[in-house]
Amino acid sequence: MYLQLFRHRWTKTFRSTFFRQGWGVKILLGLAAIYFLALFGSLGIFMKEILEKSFEEADKLTPIFTGGILLYLLADLAMRFFLQDLNVISVQHYLSLPISKKKIIHFLLQGSVFNFFNLIPLFFIIPWAIRVIPAEYGTMHTIIWPIAALGVVLSNHFLAIYLKRVLAVKAQIFWIIVLLLGGLYALHFWELIDLNEISKLLFLPMAQSHFLAWWPLVLAFVVYQVNYRFLLGMTHLDRWQTKAKDASTLRFSFLENRGPLGMMIANELKLITRNRRTKTVVYMCFFFAFYGLIFYTQEIYAEGYAWLLFVGIFTTGIFMINYGQFLVSWESSYFDGILTRAYEMETYYRSKYYLLVVSSIFMFIITLPVVYFGITYLGPENISANELIVKVLWINTATFFYNMGINSAVLLFASTYNKKPIDLSKGSAFNYQGTGAAQWVIVIPLMVVPMLLFQAFNIFGAPNMGLAVLAGMGLIGLATHKLFIKQTIKNFKEKKYINAAGYRQHD
Repeated sequence: MYLQLFRHRWTKTFRSTFFRQGWGVKILLGLAAIYFLALFGSLGIFMKEILEKSFEEADKLTPIFTGGILLYLLADLAMRFFLQDLNVISVQHYLSLPISKKKIIHFLLQGSVFNFFNLIPLFFIIPWAIRVIPAEYGTMHTIIWPIAALGVVLSNHFLAIYLKRVLAVKAQIFWIIVLLLGGLYALHFWELIDLNEISKLLFLPMAQSHFLAWWPLVLAFVVYQVNYRFLLGMTHLDRWQTKAKDASTLRFSFLENRGPLGMMIANELKLITRNRRTKTVVYMCFFFAFYGLIFYTQEIYAEGYAWLLFVGIFTTGIFMINYGQFLVSWESSYFDGILTRAYEMETYYRSKYYLLVVSSIFMFIITLPVVYFGITYLGPENISANELIVKVLWINTATFFYNMGINSAVLLFASTYNKKPIDLSKGSAFNYQGTGAAQWVIVIPLMVVPMLLFQAFNIFGAPNMGLAVLAGMGLIGLATHKLFIKQTIKNFKEKKYINAAGYRQHD
């Protein structure tokens, strides 16, 4: 039975959308995978020297290393929740067949272990175990410690799967866990508890005791069983359809009563809130709103402008960029119906334009407290917090106007060139359906062009003038957006039948 299920999984993998992408997409994704593997491998190899330089008086490095594991796990859990997918087999297809449901669930969970997120930590764990553990705790722990660390990784893996699955059925359990984890980090942030010390208490015994080193594997087994029991209770076809029934009740009456334009904006919001892939885009936006904290807290980034400018464009336009790349493709399943509707295409594109602009306003507002609290409480000690806050706010404001005025128009126009269909029921994590060369080329005007424009002023020592130019271009774009929309409509009419033919070619 397991062999047959494995064959089905293997066939599904090689028939997936990923293997039908162009070689350009495959090469870029392959290079990205190699980059992250090399990055974690390098950290594992050179972490000993890094910690020795940072903690010169420390007798042993492993206690310092284990002090950061818990914080890493919290960040890893968040990344897994948004990016990791349990893409093994479709359970529903097997529920009506005379196959043991227990075997299906076990195969589903066990097969999920073999994924990229579980491979990356090994490139970090194994070099550390070989270089540090033998000298500090003996040769035997060189073997035991990596196995215990793998148990920690698998515990996080199965917990992320459980959170994703339980969100769709029992949202109250999901939010309880999220509040507990968020509250734990908040207590650490306000220095009421020290997660580093708690982490040492939990994970240092993995290197000190042969007996206590096995508790992570026990934890992984427990979390595995929680997943197994939960999924086993969901092995009735009607249980998998509950969420779809609830989704159709959401309405935006305050917009529907505002004429054709309001109706189209309401329809766009319904599309976003009722489909799995578009909702994943929204979740990712909230997650990446805190992306700037990586750069605001490091002196090497905070001193200059280049990385902060990148962060400003990215955070204030993350929804615009992610959603706008497929602006028309989201409606590919009923695109023929759009072409036959009796409304003006100007209204159709204006609704999409306003959605992009409003999303940028929303993201800009979200980043304001992130900038203030991130720099005030976590910012580098050698840089004035007030000066850095003013600098980042000025950068974010300039990029915010540029996103609204220029990038929104670029995305609007680029949407007329995308003719690949999208299945809205699938998540966006590692889902490259609808992705083509246009999605890679669009990065140049969205991200590269504004950075080059700014650098033209920055190299002459006039960064504020460069930011003023970006903001000014954005304001001009806002004032002339009707011209952009008309040009987009003209291009759309020239390509609408080609696009319609492309959208009919479902994967």
